[in-house]
Amino acid sequence: MQTKDKIIEVIIDYIKQDIDVSQISLSEIAKKADIGKSTVYEYFENKESLICDTYMFLFDYYEQEILKPLNETTFKKAFIEQVRRILNAMKDAKHLVETMMKQQSNETHFKNELIDKKINDVSIHMEERFIEIMRLGLAEGLISGAIKETKTRGYVIRALISGLSFQYINMQTDLSEEGILSLIYDEVLRVTQY
Repeated sequence: MQTKDKIIEVIIDYIKQDIDVSQISLSEIAKKADIGKSTVYEYFENKESLICDTYMFLFDYYEQEILKPLNETTFKKAFIEQVRRILNAMKDAKHLVETMMKQQSNETHFKNELIDKKINDVSIHMEERFIEIMRLGLAEGLISGAIKETKTRGYVIRALISGLSFQYINMQTDLSEEGILSLIYDEVLRVTQY
C-alpha cells in the first residue's frame, strides 16, 4: 500500500468509528499510519486537504462501484441490478456519509466546491446510466415512448428510487431487500407507462 493510501485509510478508519477527524492531530494520524508527521506534509498541504482528499477518494470508490458495467441486458434485470448496487453502496457508506456531512457542516474552510462538483458529476453519470437502462425498456416495449418528452417523469423516477432506498436503508420499512427492489421497479414501471 502506498504511503498516501495508508494515510487516507487511517482517516477512513476514524470516520468509520464516528470520530471527528478535525479533532485528531496530524501527529496522531501519522502515528497510526506508522509514518513521521513530516511525511504527511509530503502528501497533504494540511489536515483540511487530507480530509477533503479522503472524501474525494470515497466518492471515487463508490462511483466506481455503482457504475461498473452492467451484467444484465434486459430492462427489469438491469434496472434491479443498478438499484441493488445503489442500495449496497448506501448501506456500506451510510455511516461514512453521515460523518462526512457532519464534518462538512462543522468546517468553515472546507473545500465544498470540490465535493459539490464531484456530487454533480456522479449525479450526471447516474442519470446517463438510467437513460441507458430506460432505453432497454423502450426497446422491449415496457416503457412509453412519451417518457422522452416529459422531464418531470425523470424527477419522479429519481424521487422514487432515492426516497424508497433511503427508507429501506434507514429501516423505515419492513420490506426485505428483494421487496424494496420489486417495489421500486414496479412503481418506476408504472410511472413510465402513462
